[in-house]
Amino acid sequence: MTTAMSTGDAATTLTPTTVMIMEDAAVTPILMPLACLKPWPAVAARNVAMKSASKPSRLSSAERFVRMIQAMRSLNHPHEHEHGDHKAGSACNTHLQAAFDQYSSYLEQLRCICRSVIDQGAASLETCCMGNKSSTANAKKNKHLRHKHNGNKGKPSRVPMSTFKPSGNSAKERVEGTDPEKSSDIETVGFLVSGMDCTSCVDKLMRVFGTMTGVTQAQVNFVVGKGEFNIDTSITNADEVVRFASTASGFSLSKIVGGNFFLDMLATPAEGKRLSDEPPPGVTDVQSLDKTTVRLAYEPTVIGARDLFALVEDRCEGLAQPRGDPQLENSRRRLWDQLMKTALAAALTIPVAVLAWRGDLVDKKTEGIISLVLGTLVQTIAIPEFYRPALSALWYSRVVEMDMLVVMSITAAYVYSVIAFSFDMADKPLDEGQFFETSTMLITLILVGRLIAAFARVQAVAAVSLRSKQNNTAVLVGKDGDREIDARLLQYGDQFKVLPHSRVPTDGLIVSGKTEVDESMLTGETLPIVKKKGDVLIAGTVNGDGTVTAQLTRLPGKNTVTDIAQLVEEAANSKPEIQDLANKIAGWFVPVMAAVALLVFVIWIPAGIKVLDYSTGKGVGNAITYAVATLAVACPCALGLAVPMVLVVAGGIAARGGVIIKSAETTEGARKTTDVVFDKTGTITEDELAVAEQVNLQGSEEENIALAKALVAGGRHPVSAAVEKYLEQQAVKVMSEVANVRVVPGAGIEADYKDSSLRAGNARWTKADSEAEVVRLQQAGLTTLVVTRDSIPLVVFGLTVQIRPEASRVISELKARNITVHLVSGDQIKAVKAVANAVGIPAENVAGERSPAEKRDYISALMEDKTKYVLFCGDGTNDAVAVAQANVGAQMGGGLTSSDVTQGAADVVLMNGLEGIPFLLDISRASFHRMVFNFIWSGVYNVLAVTMASGAWVKFRIPPAYAGLGEMVSVVPVILAALSMLLLRLRK
Repeated sequence: MTTAMSTGDAATTLTPTTVMIMEDAAVTPILMPLACLKPWPAVAARNVAMKSASKPSRLSSAERFVRMIQAMRSLNHPHEHEHGDHKAGSACNTHLQAAFDQYSSYLEQLRCICRSVIDQGAASLETCCMGNKSSTANAKKNKHLRHKHNGNKGKPSRVPMSTFKPSGNSAKERVEGTDPEKSSDIETVGFLVSGMDCTSCVDKLMRVFGTMTGVTQAQVNFVVGKGEFNIDTSITNADEVVRFASTASGFSLSKIVGGNFFLDMLATPAEGKRLSDEPPPGVTDVQSLDKTTVRLAYEPTVIGARDLFALVEDRCEGLAQPRGDPQLENSRRRLWDQLMKTALAAALTIPVAVLAWRGDLVDKKTEGIISLVLGTLVQTIAIPEFYRPALSALWYSRVVEMDMLVVMSITAAYVYSVIAFSFDMADKPLDEGQFFETSTMLITLILVGRLIAAFARVQAVAAVSLRSKQNNTAVLVGKDGDREIDARLLQYGDQFKVLPHSRVPTDGLIVSGKTEVDESMLTGETLPIVKKKGDVLIAGTVNGDGTVTAQLTRLPGKNTVTDIAQLVEEAANSKPEIQDLANKIAGWFVPVMAAVALLVFVIWIPAGIKVLDYSTGKGVGNAITYAVATLAVACPCALGLAVPMVLVVAGGIAARGGVIIKSAETTEGARKTTDVVFDKTGTITEDELAVAEQVNLQGSEEENIALAKALVAGGRHPVSAAVEKYLEQQAVKVMSEVANVRVVPGAGIEADYKDSSLRAGNARWTKADSEAEVVRLQQAGLTTLVVTRDSIPLVVFGLTVQIRPEASRVISELKARNITVHLVSGDQIKAVKAVANAVGIPAENVAGERSPAEKRDYISALMEDKTKYVLFCGDGTNDAVAVAQANVGAQMGGGLTSSDVTQGAADVVLMNGLEGIPFLLDISRASFHRMVFNFIWSGVYNVLAVTMASGAWVKFRIPPAYAGLGEMVSVVPVILAALSMLLLRLRK
């Protein structure tokens, strides 16, 4: 049965399958309102139809969703719309509101489920809502509406020859019978990895993870050598996943153990085993790091670090030495390993090269024997470095990757040399003799290139590392006096003392003393900040001349420094659009280069024989040297490093300058900003306002003050916080009968009092904008807070604002860059215009009395012009919607009114005021320029190097023995380009 239905000029055909889908009562009420929308593009409809034709008996959820919406749109609308409420090409408000109110949770699930993987036979699924911590910010606004899963694509394009076999008993049942989206056994596992050189290495490891049942949301950053994945613990466990991934990829993976809170104890393996079998109270995991060290992971809310240490002190030999940043330690281990291999290879290669270049030192046969022995030893060094990763990728993933080019070139040179050596020993020498120096020098020079690249990466990571800024010791304040302890032994309830010119060990709240603190490592502010009782101390910052005592608020394992470091790492793990281009090119690079090398070999055989008049044997040998050089000199690593290296350095520089960039797309895209929209209160103005005038409008002033106190108590908005601070000075008790206090974003606060309704907010919302005293305060340029009872004004407060000292300077700089500046606020329009005039924002770009939704609409209206790229900067919860809507959402961080909700929605957190915005734009521009340079250099290098090595230049060629220099020549400029950002004075 096929039925055609139409709405207006659009017609849709309903197949029996579609009609069957429509009968699904669980989703039809959700989708019915979407029938009002304009028809989907023909391309999308055709794509779905093509997929349906190939699999008529089974449709993915995404396909069912599309087909159902198409079917719904073709139905005649059987209901009435209010006059003017339904426009062509848009949804009717009645249906949309009803659907979103009643079925919002269903819509969220339908929006994020990637069901199409089922059709490809994947064993394990994941929704974008599970497990991926960093995806929230990246999938929230217009620029992120394209739905992607970067970790596991869900469409395995290659069937692995050797598969992962999980040990979980429920693997089969979970795959066949349980909805994996409802799994509650998901665990996130972090790991360190070494042996990676570029994004091609990342792709190889991701392919391995993609074939593993029970493993999802894998991601890795090869520059810092760290990654993570989610596992279904009912199917597999972290140890066997790490073990299989190491074997299949050829890289060295190690699980990060201990989480955020752990103690490393010196203990024998036997004692470590006993601790693992019978862990002390509060210990969640016990792992042996080496033969002498055991890591005890603990829950700090159950047992403190010192209490745990006291329990195990008699069974161990004390605390192990503090370990540095695990990523840096891992990178340095990799560097040391590279150094040892390179030094050994060089020591074996030099005699081979000398014998080849000075043929008169020994006789031919002795030279051949020495070269064979030393060349074979060098080949042995190449096994773990080149052969194992290349063959693992071929065996487990059926992929020919970068290392295979090296393997093909060194194997061809080595095998030919062995054959030529055999003929020499039989006194039947070939026309083209053995050249062991080619394979040995290739291996050595490639190792030298990787050593230099590894050294440069370690220096880059160390230069921007934040975790290494934490102090290892702390002065504990106790009843028996002060004593210095290991900072790892701090626990909740402690007070610590910060001595002059020492680093703050962890976050705390000053309880006594006064000092100046250098916070430049986090905010970029060069001047020290005065700190007194009640102020916050941040881990890693440097104390001045004073001494203060602080109450510990966060432990060293999880404090401001670690939070910022994690945000920076997550940004480096994400990929901008430009990286997709690099990955596509790199994906084709290896097979193309292999084909080119084969073509070079085929061309040079007849060219050598016919043109150069070589014998057949010499012609073949000569062709092999050109093919070997072509394979060895080609290198996609520069292309793979082009973006990630810049992101790591840029993220670290930005963090040290007080700007926390949370996504790679922001690093790449912020440079395109054409419009900057500011919120007023807490953004253009300081966090704290001051009450300049209080006017009692009606009733008992004492009672009105008591009601006002109850309403503003604990408020985080700058206006309510300022009024609360002001009212604390008045000896009036809070009205205890006030109940159900709730915040209305963008408006104020409301509550219940006896049988009345109380409000405290702006004049428009409280309907007091015509009150004479309120009008007078507004005309004076004051911000007003009106308290009403059943819409009757009781008292009004007039507040003055302090404009941030850098506001005018920053706005002038933005205007000098031809960036349009706007001011949008929920405050009274006159107060907003007064502030705008003071900082130089044109009146036509000013909007006041805007609710959170109206702020979002203001941003949306700007973004309708596709030539505009909008940055919105706000601080409070009422700004979260606008922050999420903008191309780049920035939050003023670190203030009293800073909102966790807004920070979660933001792409950027500004730790040191508005100056972070020009700094962000400069970072983005400098990063993009270096990315472009790296791409151009990668292309230029490979074109020149391949043509030189293949003999296209005729009179000049790269000898195969020196082709190994190619990796160093191609990669080092890319790394230096990224490191050059450290030399720029981006922060004014």
